[in-house]
Amino acid sequence: MQKLIMRIERLKLDALALNRDIFMARDDLYPLFMGGNKARKMVHIISDIQKNQCNAVVTTGGIQSNHCRVVAIACAMHGWECKLVLHGSREQFFKEKGNALIMRATNAQIEFVHSEEIGPSMKRAMEEFKIQGRNPYYLYGGGHNEAGVRAYVEGVRELKEALPAGTSIDHIFLASGTGSTQAGILVGCKEIGWGHTRVHGISVARGKSRGMEAIRESLDFIHTNSSMLYKEIRFSDEYLFGGYGKSDPDLDDFIGRVADETGVILDSTYSGKAFYGMIETLKRGGIDGNTLFWHTGGILNLMA
Repeated sequence: MQKLIMRIERLKLDALALNRDIFMARDDLYPLFMGGNKARKMVHIISDIQKNQCNAVVTTGGIQSNHCRVVAIACAMHGWECKLVLHGSREQFFKEKGNALIMRATNAQIEFVHSEEIGPSMKRAMEEFKIQGRNPYYLYGGGHNEAGVRAYVEGVRELKEALPAGTSIDHIFLASGTGSTQAGILVGCKEIGWGHTRVHGISVARGKSRGMEAIRESLDFIHTNSSMLYKEIRFSDEYLFGGYGKSDPDLDDFIGRVADETGVILDSTYSGKAFYGMIETLKRGGIDGNTLFWHTGGILNLMA
């Protein structure tokens, strides 16, 4: 597995009405598969695919899925067959750029379904690959499996190495979707001795009940005493701005301000909502010590 150096920056928030600095982990600049947290996960998932001697992958996501873009590129690089079961408008998929354009550029097989048809369609694709004599790998959307969670356990170790010697983080904020990234960070903090660290997930799609359940499911993948960590899950659904992939003028204006005043580029589907939620939480007070925003990417969502 390739060892990469995590990029960490100090960001001044004076211009955003906060008299403090924060750290930022730049997975938006992750150097493989065009970046983002799905790329970090895919490095570990590739190892799992190879361990299981698979030569085809079946996965799912939306028409602008960062995860599906990463899977399509990785499969092309390794010569694996790829089936993407996408939910969303077929017409929009062939019109839009961003992740959709990259998926189209690969040799991935693409099927469009309604949300309730995802499971049956993926199962059917697995059977079709088996009939063709292939050994397919079933990959839940967003890299929601053990390998995907472990990627962020390892990511926290890289974070500790990249920070100035002796520095620990008291609060971590991130965009939380399928729950696997947040779960991995939570476990990783425990494993490196940061028992005090609070991991704050800002939802990009799900209500609080479903979002917390997804994080619990992810913890169960890798942690024998996962129930001990349930009480430490922090997940906010206050900043959905209408739901997954939706925005409004306030969020769009905020993203523009952050770009203008800090040079950090956010998107309205993932990182923008998380950064907005972090700023609002910091404004309310009670968040002391070293704070870090884990930028999980999403830049290609700006280019659709």
